[in-house]
Amino acid sequence: MKVYKTLLELIPEIERISDREAVLYDRGYRTEKWSGRELSRRIAGATLAFDERGYGKGDRILIWSENRPEWMAVFWGALARGITVVPIDSQSSPDFVNRVQNEVSARAVVHGTSVEIEGVELEPLPIERACPSADVPVEPVESSPDDVVQILYTSGTTGKPKGIVHRHRHLVANLNPIRTEIEKYALYAKPFQPIRFLELLPLSHVFGQFTGMFLPLVMKGSVAFVKEMHPSAVIETIRKERISVLVAVPRFLSHLHRHVEWRYRLPERTSSRFEKGLVGGFARWWQHREVHSAFGWKFWAIVSGGARLPPDEEAFWFHLGFVLVQGYGLTETSSVVSTNHPLHPTRGSLGKAVGSQQIRLAEDGEILVRGDNVSWEVFGVKALPGTNDDEEWLRTGDIGEMGPDGTLYYKGRKKDVIVGADGLNVYPVDVETVLNDAPEVSEAVVIGRPTDKGDVIHAVLLLAKRDADPSDVVQRANRRLERHQRIREWTVWEEEDFPRTSSTLKIKRQDIQRAVESGSTSSASREPAAMSSTALSLLARHLGRASESIRSSDALSEDLGLTSLDRIELMTDLEEHYGIELSEGEMARIETVDELESWLGAEITASAAPDSVKGVSPRAPGRSGKVESPTPFEGLVRYSRSRPLRFLRDGFRRLVMLPLFRRYLPLAVEGSVKDIRGPVIFAPNHTSSLDTIALIAALPPAWQARIAPAISQDTFRAYLEGSGSLIQRLLSGLQYWLAVVLVNVFPLPQKTQGVRKALQFAGRLANEGYAIVIFPEGERTPDGETHAFRPGVGLMAVRLQLPVVPVHIDGLYQVLPVGARWPKPGRVRVRFGAPLRFAEDADFREAAGRVEREVRNLA
Repeated sequence: MKVYKTLLELIPEIERISDREAVLYDRGYRTEKWSGRELSRRIAGATLAFDERGYGKGDRILIWSENRPEWMAVFWGALARGITVVPIDSQSSPDFVNRVQNEVSARAVVHGTSVEIEGVELEPLPIERACPSADVPVEPVESSPDDVVQILYTSGTTGKPKGIVHRHRHLVANLNPIRTEIEKYALYAKPFQPIRFLELLPLSHVFGQFTGMFLPLVMKGSVAFVKEMHPSAVIETIRKERISVLVAVPRFLSHLHRHVEWRYRLPERTSSRFEKGLVGGFARWWQHREVHSAFGWKFWAIVSGGARLPPDEEAFWFHLGFVLVQGYGLTETSSVVSTNHPLHPTRGSLGKAVGSQQIRLAEDGEILVRGDNVSWEVFGVKALPGTNDDEEWLRTGDIGEMGPDGTLYYKGRKKDVIVGADGLNVYPVDVETVLNDAPEVSEAVVIGRPTDKGDVIHAVLLLAKRDADPSDVVQRANRRLERHQRIREWTVWEEEDFPRTSSTLKIKRQDIQRAVESGSTSSASREPAAMSSTALSLLARHLGRASESIRSSDALSEDLGLTSLDRIELMTDLEEHYGIELSEGEMARIETVDELESWLGAEITASAAPDSVKGVSPRAPGRSGKVESPTPFEGLVRYSRSRPLRFLRDGFRRLVMLPLFRRYLPLAVEGSVKDIRGPVIFAPNHTSSLDTIALIAALPPAWQARIAPAISQDTFRAYLEGSGSLIQRLLSGLQYWLAVVLVNVFPLPQKTQGVRKALQFAGRLANEGYAIVIFPEGERTPDGETHAFRPGVGLMAVRLQLPVVPVHIDGLYQVLPVGARWPKPGRVRVRFGAPLRFAEDADFREAAGRVEREVRNLA
């Protein structure tokens, strides 16, 4: 079997994927998929972009972006040119970026859309422009195992940043032994291909790179990234995209755990002699088949990385019938030191050493590591191993235990070990495990407060319930703990969460220690989380005004002018920032800033600790706590693209609709859409109820069958809302059925509630290759003139990332104006403009204004 010497040997693996899926990006409303061929084209495009700018071997570039396909293309393109990559977490501040770029003397910063580029000193290069599609072969420069791949900064929010240098030989040292093990099971994995990884760890993290970029290629699978990170969106992506393996940090798995218990009535855990093995796994799978149905039947494994996974989390997913794999590694070890085997994991452990790596424990229990994967090099300071045997082992700073079979168990950080007055060691993780079992506790951190007689064990509690008695929690915990482990002091943490690292969400214990020692968090009561300055700044950004000018008493619509689409945009941004799911219906009913603050605070608190998490009755099975009104997307339009309806619609269009239109209304077409590829949005002016038919008639046959016109939901209100008389409902229902079946329309709400589901439905249409038709004026012109465009077309174009083709229709106002019951003979002209494309961070009002100007120009 071939042994990799450099990562560049993986680039041909990408090319061999060819037309199969390599990477997908779920934007929330629409999913973008790249084949292996497209990824190769983007890598080639990145190499050309670097060549044009004069970047070559030995240069350094920063990648400061959220996870997305372009991140991968830029990374591989840089490697192909010998350029050193410096990944930066997307949550980092511009000040940190500036300090890193000054240290490494980077040439440019390639940035995503979620980062705030203002204030960065370096030349900014948008990530989409850094990797255009180019149909040329990728020709890597000559490279050796000792060439530098990346400089990865593990932390550094204050002080001087510290960058670990990774060379090719470090990274392939982990990859080769895992590839050898994968090959043993390749034959059995074939029926389940492609193995899809959903990667929630950032690609700026070395383990995120390993599981998101390297491992999928070795397994001949693919990887998915998501924009929305709240549990319900992730579950929907897992089901919709048929994900096989989820890779996440323990903190997210805890959120997902709470969401599953909140949404489904789970049977009590029971022990059985068949608990282990294949029979036990199938029994657990069958017992929790409702949960497996929600995730999708292809989903079977979870990989936890970036931090320690609490035992109760591992037990929860095990009892649901999922395989949970966790391992151990550091940035200095180029990701993996040890890992569990996915087919026979050892619960509670970090698995065994990977490949030829060696693990041993020092006298004090510290984990020591040695192997080709270990990087001893900090940028600017080369720390080569010495001649002393101990200096050849990397001191990890972690405390562990070794099982008789070589399995590694984690006990905690060496610096976090508490030495009591009796001289006995107390591992915080042991005490925290007991505290976290209490239903009143959302999460606990145990620290040692130094005194003259030794460390005093101090518990810092993040309470799940405001009225909980922390002293009672501590007393109950102490009854379960050994004498030397017992808690002597406690503090209630006043914030909505503990301070955490931006990438892996590890708790910053030093920050908590300092807060406790300074007495800045000693209150035993908490107020509900209010709207944060971040949320207020998001509201201000949508309004284009300063945060200080917004008062709590301001009415969102009357005083601040927040439109229904603004509410959707604001709600989406709040969800992405806080990682929670918000109700579209509830958002539509909020009237003032004060109500928005109270509602958001309650949602954040509820998402942090739902009542059902630790013993309180969950909600009805399969029911979410956020009750939304039924939408038409759950009815007939779900089946509008089924084969029978497509066959019927095709026959009606060819034999009835278009022949009649062309016979009585001569049609002239200007401009062409023949060269346009992929789904688009057609945006015509709206003069007559015949506009949609005229547009279809003007399109080439290949486009005619892939049209999905949006029509105002109010047109069918009597049927969809069950209002009006029986006759009105029947007539409205007949119109709705004919429109959906014969023309493939879908309803577009004019109010806040339902807009997001309409956008999601439009995204599904685009994923299936349909072109969406939207009339931006919102209603037919009463005088034949083009009226102001509503911002909905801009929102749809920006959120779905679809080109907009401006269209002008002339002549139909004279044929069938508003109020007319029968068309008159006349000539019709349809003009197509050039497609308009908008950046992901474009203002949707400005986008709508540009579309309007282009349509007017066509007139």
